[in-house]
Amino acid sequence: MQYPNVHLAKFIDRPNRFISHCRLIETGEVVTVHVKNTGRTTILQPGVTTALVHNDNPNRKTAYDLVAAKKYDRQWINIDSQAPNKVVKSGLISNYIQLPGIESIATVNPETTYLDSRLDFSGTGDLGQRFFLEVKGVTLANQGIAAFPDAPTTRGLKHVLTLERAAQAGYFAYLLFVIQMKNIHKMTIDRDIFNDLALAIAKAQNNGVHVLAYDCQVEPGSLTLDQPILFDLDQPFVSDGLPSSIGHI
Repeated sequence: MQYPNVHLAKFIDRPNRFISHCRLIETGEVVTVHVKNTGRTTILQPGVTTALVHNDNPNRKTAYDLVAAKKYDRQWINIDSQAPNKVVKSGLISNYIQLPGIESIATVNPETTYLDSRLDFSGTGDLGQRFFLEVKGVTLANQGIAAFPDAPTTRGLKHVLTLERAAQAGYFAYLLFVIQMKNIHKMTIDRDIFNDLALAIAKAQNNGVHVLAYDCQVEPGSLTLDQPILFDLDQPFVSDGLPSSIGHI
């Protein structure tokens, strides 16, 4: 996916989950920016380079969206929480994403309700197999290991339980982590943040839920789904120790 009207800026601070202040590199102007990820990311530290998308809509409270940041001035990380679903939809339609048990995907339907959950995708395979798929974006990483979540998520836990029930009912069920960066060799769950999710995923896997992960090529103005990454629940994750970018909420 491509972003229009991208501008580089230096991150200043993040007073709450929804906004930050950045200084445009080209003009030096300090602008108030909508952050397209409400999580407690450690990426947004003072002085890091960010990618902002300008929006001309006069009804918006902010003229810019913050979509990516350059961690340690080395690697771009996309933090747009809406982007993973967009690249996954394209990957499913094109059959770039390989779903275990389904050789070719025939139909893709976004946002489908099953039981008491709204899952990101449903669809059918070439032989009529019916599937559900839930997407989780990942921006937390350290030393080549990516991890989810960045905060306890009861919603994410509910999705895993629903996928497990779908698998037990005879559907194909998939949990897909989109790692919004490169240079990752394993994906895991941060048990220190939410061990209940790790336990639920282990149980769901035993009951037929497939857990997948893909990394992405990231530039200031683009996000491209790239390669499968090994998901390993037994892989320990050690935080980088940086504080959350969110100030007082």
